[in-house]
Amino acid sequence: MKKLYIIFFCIPIFVFGQQAVVKEIKIEPYMYTQNYEHFKRLVFESPDSEAEFIDGFNFEWGYYYTLRVKELDIGELSDGTRYEYSLLKVISKEKVSDTVIFRMFIDPLRYYHKLEEEGISNYTLSQLNDSTYLYMDKVEIEIPHKFLEYFRKKTNNKIGFIGNFKFVNGKRIRLVSFR
Repeated sequence: MKKLYIIFFCIPIFVFGQQAVVKEIKIEPYMYTQNYEHFKRLVFESPDSEAEFIDGFNFEWGYYYTLRVKELDIGELSDGTRYEYSLLKVISKEKVSDTVIFRMFIDPLRYYHKLEEEGISNYTLSQLNDSTYLYMDKVEIEIPHKFLEYFRKKTNNKIGFIGNFKFVNGKRIRLVSFR
């Protein structure tokens, strides 16, 4: 009876267990604002995987990456997530050209609903100085003087916008135009 018990409980682990695959993936030099289940967040852009976050990976804005990762199939979660990723090796890290411009949506509100709880901020932008803002605690955005009025009008009214950006350094981007 003991052997039968072991067989019934061990077979499902082997048949239905999590499957891990080692693979190479590419990561774009920017992140994008994703509308997640109950809030918005910045995630990776990967043309050949579903990687939105990679455990152990230190992303730097303005670089194309090729990575060797372990992709673990965790089954479909309620938010649509199917895989977890962990970094095995950075194969290449290539700086973008100074002429590269990318498009990104900036949303001043993190949550879809009004927050009742105190101590939780719904705002994604923190002003660092008269023309620089920290977005989602991940990237600094420089706003040239000629765009400040439009930027403030949008964000003060809690309205998102699509902008075109250039890379300044590893944690800073500059708004170059509105769409």
